[in-house]
Amino acid sequence: MSLPGKIARLAQPLVRRFYGGTGCILCLHRIVAEPSRLADNRALELTPDALRAALAWLRGRGLEPIALDEIPARLSRPSGRKFFAVTLDDGYRDNLTHALPIFREFAVPFTVSLTTGYLHRTAWPWWYALEEILHQRESLSFSWDGTRHDLPLRTDAQRESAFAEVARLIRAQDNPSRDALLALLHCDTAGQAPLLTWEEARELAADPLVTIGCHTLTHPVLCRLDDVAAREELAASRAELGSFFSRPVRHLAFPFGGASAVGPREFALAAACGFTTAMTTRNANLFPAHAHHLTALPRLSLSGNYPVIPRLAALESGIVTAREYRGRRVIVA
Repeated sequence: MSLPGKIARLAQPLVRRFYGGTGCILCLHRIVAEPSRLADNRALELTPDALRAALAWLRGRGLEPIALDEIPARLSRPSGRKFFAVTLDDGYRDNLTHALPIFREFAVPFTVSLTTGYLHRTAWPWWYALEEILHQRESLSFSWDGTRHDLPLRTDAQRESAFAEVARLIRAQDNPSRDALLALLHCDTAGQAPLLTWEEARELAADPLVTIGCHTLTHPVLCRLDDVAAREELAASRAELGSFFSRPVRHLAFPFGGASAVGPREFALAAACGFTTAMTTRNANLFPAHAHHLTALPRLSLSGNYPVIPRLAALESGIVTAREYRGRRVIVA
């Protein structure tokens, strides 16, 4: 082992002690047998074996699995072992078919945050539709906002590059412009197969391990919306889910929850719309101070692009947070 490697290994207990926190929330999306061909989409996926390995590792380290409903109390009155909670965003069918049996196997509760437009089939996870299109063609050409885009698609590297360019363009739009661009690209109806139906969501919600959370109406980049539209995304989806499942929906997972997509305005809107907690995609552990920032909670994002245990170990230790946020522990901005 090199000298820097030895130093890093010796420093791990100190890093964990300072950055390990009192708990963590895992951010997952899909559990799939066959991972996606594009790295951006593969980042949303774990295989069933990887999920089993992650849960076994967390259990083996002595972390206590809890439901999201318990987090406010555990943050305001820290006690006992470090805890972990698990969330799955969007509402994919594999949450029912692949994930649920594994969570039952480990007796671990989890939250599925649903996008109501996906359940209605009035909105779609365009990133999977785009992947399909990029693998069906040798090139993609279109004009948008006065700019011509001519993208070759003959190699994996070209498809990765094209995906990144088009995804940036889509995320830069407000909702009406985004929908028009998706229609232009024919990404507005494809990729329906992976999504839950309303009845499948009801079946999933019937399991005592499952909490239903909210993930907005249409999965927008919230900072691109004005106050009225952003509030509607949160309040209307929460109300519809609460009515359908006949239970209060207390938890929100922000779509595109990085610092460039959500911030203080969105955190305040989540609280005003009645959510007890709201979760970002900032990679960090939870600390007692987060009890004062319950609508800006960080999560630890696992990805099919990395070996699951080394990635999870680095995230849970806090070393990733220490590097990414230059020593800050409580990540709420």
